[in-house]
This record gives sequence, structure tokens and C-alpha cells, in this order.
Amino acid sequence: MGTKDAKNKRIIAWLVVASVIASIVLVFIIIKSCTREEYRLLETPEIETYIAKNDYASDEQQRFVEAALSLVGKVNYFWGGKSASIGWDDDWGKPRIVSSSGSSATGTEQPFGLDCSGYVSWCFIQTGASPQEMSRSIGEGTWNQWDKSFEIKKHDVQLGDLAFINRYPGAASNHVGIVVGFMEDGEPVIAHCTPTYNNVVVSNCGGQFIYFRRPKFMHPAGEEEASLPGIFC
Repeated sequence: MGTKDAKNKRIIAWLVVASVIASIVLVFIIIKSCTREEYRLLETPEIETYIAKNDYASDEQQRFVEAALSLVGKVNYFWGGKSASIGWDDDWGKPRIVSSSGSSATGTEQPFGLDCSGYVSWCFIQTGASPQEMSRSIGEGTWNQWDKSFEIKKHDVQLGDLAFINRYPGAASNHVGIVVGFMEDGEPVIAHCTPTYNNVVVSNCGGQFIYFRRPKFMHPAGEEEASLPGIFC
């Protein structure tokens, strides 16, 4: 009986170990499946290929997209960075204390630049809008820019639409970019000022930019403002 009991205990022990290993593998698979695929940065030749096909619906839309492209690789990410400058801001690149709260960079000295929503706001000003019109029409901060835009279906995405990583309400933070072109398969190409690369970059959506919204200043007359489901890229 003693030998049989010992054998049974070994079998139970092995079953417990196998169960634990299986659980760990399952958790790993679930976590991996829920992790969003990182976006991929596009090199200059790719960007030029995609934007060469751009067909703009209006001069305002074209100025918005071209403003977004004009800063690629040129302006540092700066937490809380805003600018109402028409054209290049001479303060960009100059050391400045990060005064906006909520970041690990707060209180440190960084080359001045733009944050993601400040980049969008600056691009809108380049369409000819005044800072007051910018504040009213597209806003500052990702929450305002979400609120002053309406959600659209993926197949309706146009140049100049906004792409977000998270959804409001519900998200504690967000990241926003501007659709500046389309890849061969129709995937939107996004320009955004990102802390990840400390610059303005152009990328695909990856699994990061999954919500698309149209700024209300680009709202065609008569188009219904509907709150539609999230759009996945």
C-alpha cells in the first residue's frame, strides 16, 4: 500500500505541475493576444510614395495635411508643448522647463517642442485659422480634440482625419495623430508627435491607432454627426 500511495502522490504532483505550466502558458497567450501590435515607422521613400497619391477635397484639407508633413523629423516631443506660431516657431529646440504636470518629465529641462495634441492644433492654425478659431474648432488636448470631432467608419477615413490610440471616456490618457496618406491596402498613414521617438514621425496604424474621428471643421454640410462604434485598423 505504501508503494502505491507514493506512486499516486507522484502522479498527483506531476498533474499539479502540468496544470500550473498550462495555466502560465494560457495567461501568456491571452496577454500576447491582447497586446496591441506596435506601429511601424515609415521611411522617407515610403512616405513620398503614399502621399504622391493624395487627392485633396479642399485647400483647407491640403494645408492641414501638408502642415503635418512639414514637421516630420524636425520638432521634439515636449509634454504640454503648444504653439500658435504661423510657420516655424523659433522657440522649438531651445531648452525649457516642462511646467505641465502629469509626466515624469515635469520639472526637467527639455528642448521645447510640441506634444501630440499641440501638434494637431499647430497644424490647424496653418490652415489660416486664428488661435481663437483653433480653440473653438479643434481644441487643445486630446480630450478636447476627441470632443470636437466625430467618429467615422474605417472605409470613410479621409485625409486630415484624426487617429487616436484610446477611447474617451474611459481612458486616462490618449495619443492623437493626423491621417496624411494611405498605403496600397488602404491602411491610413499617420503623422504624430510621439514621446516614444521624441519627434514628429509618420507611421502605419499597427494595432495602436484604432479609433478614427473627423474634426468638425472638416464636417461636410448636411453630414450627420453620429456616435459610431470604434474603428479598428
